[in-house]
Amino acid sequence: MGTYRMEPSVQRTRHEVGRRGGDTTLVQTFRFGGGVTSAAIAGVLRGAPLVGPDSIFGERPGSEEHVDATSGSTSGSSRRLRGFSPVPGFRFDVELSEPELGVFMASFSQDDRRTPYLAGDAVWFVNDGPDGRGDAVFEEEINTERAAGVGARPLTGPKPSLRRWLFFRLGHAKVMSGATSQMARLVG
Repeated sequence: MGTYRMEPSVQRTRHEVGRRGGDTTLVQTFRFGGGVTSAAIAGVLRGAPLVGPDSIFGERPGSEEHVDATSGSTSGSSRRLRGFSPVPGFRFDVELSEPELGVFMASFSQDDRRTPYLAGDAVWFVNDGPDGRGDAVFEEEINTERAAGVGARPLTGPKPSLRRWLFFRLGHAKVMSGATSQMARLVG
């Protein structure tokens, strides 16, 4: 008799936009099913391509490079996407590092813009569900007290921005839903 293996799946279980001080906050939680462990998700975040075929973010503009000796990274390195464009009209660089085991920081910058509308950090916490036996949980926190506790800089800009408003309320939720679906597929 063969062994039945469930296909990896993912479901968003939380999406909250709020305020902390003068900054917009975003908290999203995704739960992976099918026995997907936090180690498997962390492995994808450490090693799968960020853009292109069979990648985390799919076929989107941007070029990936490896960066050595990043301070604050558990592995001593990070990965950078230059010119990443998740949707038309949005373009920035993103550096992905792991300051603590199972804690990933996505640092956004727009060095090519005189006035960036989006710069700072998003934090991804990857852990196993309450029973500790798979069903990994991927939590993203932006501008929260918990994110600040691991050294995240506020993800904001120097003046009000329609693009930043769209990022927090519409665009980023869709991008991360697609990214976590891709992660589930890459684990499978």
